[in-house]
Amino acid sequence: MYDMIIVGGGPSGLAAAAYAIRKRMDALLISPGLGGRTNRRLLLPWVEDYDVLVGEEMVNRFRTQIEYLDFFRVRTGVEAIEPSNGGYHVRLKDGKVYETRTVLLTTGAVGEMLDVPGERELEMKGLCYSTVTYAPLFIDRTVIVVGCGCRALRAVAELQRIARHVTLIAPVRGELDTPLGHNIAAQSNVTIMDRYEVVEIKGDDYVRSVIVRKDGVVTELHTEAVFIEMQLRPNSGLIASLVELDEEGFVKIDEMNHTSRPGIYAAGDVTTVKSDQILISMGEGAKAALSIYDDLLGQC
Repeated sequence: MYDMIIVGGGPSGLAAAAYAIRKRMDALLISPGLGGRTNRRLLLPWVEDYDVLVGEEMVNRFRTQIEYLDFFRVRTGVEAIEPSNGGYHVRLKDGKVYETRTVLLTTGAVGEMLDVPGERELEMKGLCYSTVTYAPLFIDRTVIVVGCGCRALRAVAELQRIARHVTLIAPVRGELDTPLGHNIAAQSNVTIMDRYEVVEIKGDDYVRSVIVRKDGVVTELHTEAVFIEMQLRPNSGLIASLVELDEEGFVKIDEMNHTSRPGIYAAGDVTTVKSDQILISMGEGAKAALSIYDDLLGQC
């Protein structure tokens, strides 16, 4: 029986794995790949190379430590997590089953897609789902943000400080009538297109324009980048029936990454803790591993 099984190989999972190794825990990392969102980088025609976050370098260091430790990691997906006597069974998609005293879920979350023509083809070619990661690259640029909730409004608020112009395409009113919505509407370099529907995203090697529609009228908006800031969808299904989730499906945790069920912990984007930044996700993963270590040891 393992002390801990980490499910997920993104920034949180890698940091937890690195600390588990340092503490000489009998742990296992289960994930088809390593690095999570850091494996993909937004391509922009005016930028040849850049370092968006110091965290990416740290992720790469942890990945290098773990990548070839075959005794420590399993390169497949998890089918189910089931309670057992004194712990949990982690059932893999290839049929294998591992037994562990604790489980740490670090499976992250994904941004909701528009599912319109051109979106998948141009993803990460001037189009992405994380303003908080890439906003500093858009000094004096023209940008479109799609969404109507708090995430989209925060994206516009951040971008309008440095971009030449920001257009918010809001399919419904959403949070536009909030203080934040009123604040961004008052900015001279912000245009809000209320109740417009995105019908297509066009480009060549990079995104070039967005086709929108309202009341049957179609308009083409030229842009240098598109940020789709719709709802985040947590990958919490593996433990959804075991622990308490919030109304959006994020795993509820306390300050030491405990869930509502003893022996199950969670860290990173899959949780109610806001960890959009890589460094925050890594810190949460490290904290979770240390929390599990202390709980297994028996705190004073």
